[in-house]
Amino acid sequence: PLLFFLLFFFLPLLLFLFAQDVCSLGACYPPSGDLLLGRSQRLQASSTCGLMGSEVYCTPYQQRRMKCCPCDSRNPDSQLAHTVQDVLSTAGPDRWWQSRKGVSPVTLQLDLGNLFQLDNLVLSFKGPRPSALVIEKTEDGGRTWQPAVYMATDCHRAFPGVSTTTPLTLDQTYCYTLPPTGGNPYQDHTYMYVPVPKSQKIEDVSGVTGLRVRLMELGDVPRLPGRALSQFYALKEMRVMGRCMCHGHAHRCLPETHNNLASNGIQVCSWVCDCQHNTAGVNCERCADLYNDLPWRPAEEDHTHTCKRCECNNHAQRCRFDPVVFEASGRTSGGVCENCMHHTTGPKCDRCAAGYQPNPRSRMDRPDACIRCVCSADGTVNGSGCEDVTGSCRCKANVDGPRCERCKSGFYGLNGADPLGCSKCSCSPDGSLSDVCDPVTGQCLCRPHFHGRTCNTCAKGFWKPIGSTHCKACGCDATNSLSDACDQSSGQCQCRPGFGGRTCAGCADGAFGDPLIGCQLCRCNLEGTIPEVCDKLTGACQCRPGVTGTRCDSCGRERCSSFPDCPSCPSCFFTLDAQMQNLSSVLNGLSVGFPAPPGGSGDPGNFGPRIHALESSLNRIRNSIHLPPDAASQTLNVLMSLSGTFNTIKDAYKESKDAANKVDATKDTVQQSADVREDALNLRNQVQLPNIRDLNKLNHSMASGPNLTPVAKQVCGSLRSEPCTPLQCDGGDFCPPEGTPPCEKGKKCIGALPLSKWAMTDAQDVKEIHSLRTLFDDVQLQDTQDRTNQVRDSAGKLNNRVKKARHELEGDLTDTRNVVKELKDFLSGRIHQHQCIEGSLAIFQYF
Repeated sequence: PLLFFLLFFFLPLLLFLFAQDVCSLGACYPPSGDLLLGRSQRLQASSTCGLMGSEVYCTPYQQRRMKCCPCDSRNPDSQLAHTVQDVLSTAGPDRWWQSRKGVSPVTLQLDLGNLFQLDNLVLSFKGPRPSALVIEKTEDGGRTWQPAVYMATDCHRAFPGVSTTTPLTLDQTYCYTLPPTGGNPYQDHTYMYVPVPKSQKIEDVSGVTGLRVRLMELGDVPRLPGRALSQFYALKEMRVMGRCMCHGHAHRCLPETHNNLASNGIQVCSWVCDCQHNTAGVNCERCADLYNDLPWRPAEEDHTHTCKRCECNNHAQRCRFDPVVFEASGRTSGGVCENCMHHTTGPKCDRCAAGYQPNPRSRMDRPDACIRCVCSADGTVNGSGCEDVTGSCRCKANVDGPRCERCKSGFYGLNGADPLGCSKCSCSPDGSLSDVCDPVTGQCLCRPHFHGRTCNTCAKGFWKPIGSTHCKACGCDATNSLSDACDQSSGQCQCRPGFGGRTCAGCADGAFGDPLIGCQLCRCNLEGTIPEVCDKLTGACQCRPGVTGTRCDSCGRERCSSFPDCPSCPSCFFTLDAQMQNLSSVLNGLSVGFPAPPGGSGDPGNFGPRIHALESSLNRIRNSIHLPPDAASQTLNVLMSLSGTFNTIKDAYKESKDAANKVDATKDTVQQSADVREDALNLRNQVQLPNIRDLNKLNHSMASGPNLTPVAKQVCGSLRSEPCTPLQCDGGDFCPPEGTPPCEKGKKCIGALPLSKWAMTDAQDVKEIHSLRTLFDDVQLQDTQDRTNQVRDSAGKLNNRVKKARHELEGDLTDTRNVVKELKDFLSGRIHQHQCIEGSLAIFQYF
């Protein structure tokens, strides 16, 4: 029992050492064998006798007779069956395969499943030998077939164009001429096909995955008078000698069992090479996963071409061969490591990955060779990678700090997607106290009355005139305006109905007067005024260009036609106007003694139609009357024509004087009203203005500070970017609402509250890991004890089974001796065996 136990455990080790010794000097090959054995179900024939019913075949018997034997293959185990499986060397001496009568061509096909190296093919024919056949091979599982050798009694007739000369290379084919059969064509004939000449190197041989024998032409049979002999193909034995195709990298093949879905789940046994020389694959056709530093090559008799291990510093389990790297290294090393582990990278896993640095307390070939960098992934140039073995970080252009964790002064918003790391502060030079902003939010430090992230806008209640660097108070009238806010650029307040002006302290457009007493509508023609209509204090109408008059209701000088169009006068007007100016000068000289009428412009009204009428009259007078050249007479005539105009001026002067007297009479009333208004204003200023001033001061201070957004980010991790002051806090939530998912691991957390929750989660995880580790140690210890007990029990059971097997073997040996003795006694008697049933035999005379 002890010897058996030692052999059971040490035999695999001895076989492994033997394989290493056999394959250590050069190519090694598995032993050759018959590939048909164990693969009988993969051998098929296109024609077999007796599958559908019994068939009778007649062949010559002695010299003048013939015998007829039936073939019935419906039962493969019957003595009368001749299936294709009967060609195996283990089928027995009286078994053979036979085709149906007169069927040609017939194909025998063997599917090997895997790649095998063919040594030779032996065909032993029974009965009439075929006159022509072709042996074909496939290397791709039967998708394509190539002829290996042709055989025929007459090659030129059977296969015209095929050479009959033995080829010098394996990729050429030829036709082998079959020797004559002599006088008896029914004698057995054996032919051998050897695919590899003795001079051919074994490593140059390509394997096969299948063979096909195509019987192309039936053999000739003798002719007997009155009876035709049967023509058929019959193969007594077929041997396919070969071995696993291992390319010289294995000395044996191992069985591999797998389920074949095409065979209804039947387990199929295939053979794979027991690869040496660091090769792998079913046929050792490639290098093992971690041995691709040199290109794979088949072994040679004097060179193993062992695959070389890639130098991956124990950080990878596989590598690939790169021809470019191989050539660049001087054809010494071409391996490129794949899927580097332990946070390493590079063709040889010889560098630390991004975010990791070499461990100063370890070596590059150890699992702890790289440790995580402490650099910020957002602030470093190479994505949290370290600059050198010291762990120093290479910061982006706008980032600072030993770990590149903060923005430089004057920059804000650390962002990994930004190639510079941080954005420059954009503080307004007018509204901010400094060009440095908050490094997280970008909020600038604003001057009084300025607000916004960049301090570029005035606070509520202030506005910034164009060209000014300061914010001015809106000064909106507290009673007449809707709010104390005004337009940021114009300073215009929002007035209540009936009030106007920038601060809403005056009357609305179209009215004038004191708003505290009551505004009066402007007495103007709206078609002739600008939008303000009239002056806010005096009520004087403000005419648009080309319009004149106290109510802006008539066309001005150099304007003709009717109001409100007032187009420019034609060119002739300017000639008449020059003459009129001259007359006016004369008139002014004559009217020195007359006082000028108060107010008014002296405009007699609309001259357009009158000028056209005067122009027509002047032309008629000029055509009908020839005035003498006396200038004094002409002047007298003009003075007489203008006497009516002087009368009009006098009347107007009188009316104006009467109006002035009436105005003088109301001076006391106006003075009294002005005194009352002044008293009211003084009283309002004493009571209201201090209160308004204090309220504005409070609003201004609350509009610009304090900004609560940075505090919210530090406390609760707020995502808010807009400023938040007690007066104005528009935008999103101040803090994340209830139910917000906690900060995920691996991501950047901001705020004391999220960081504390994360730390609490980590502590809980550490506690659970410690509990699982303790439980794992207990389970591992228990499992070790159970395995020890199982090994002890198995050893005892194995010892008992060996003892029992020895007793049974001794009994079997005794039984075998008795059977042998009985068999000898049986063979000593007369035994008759009938192989076929002879029919009625007719004796024929050969002439």
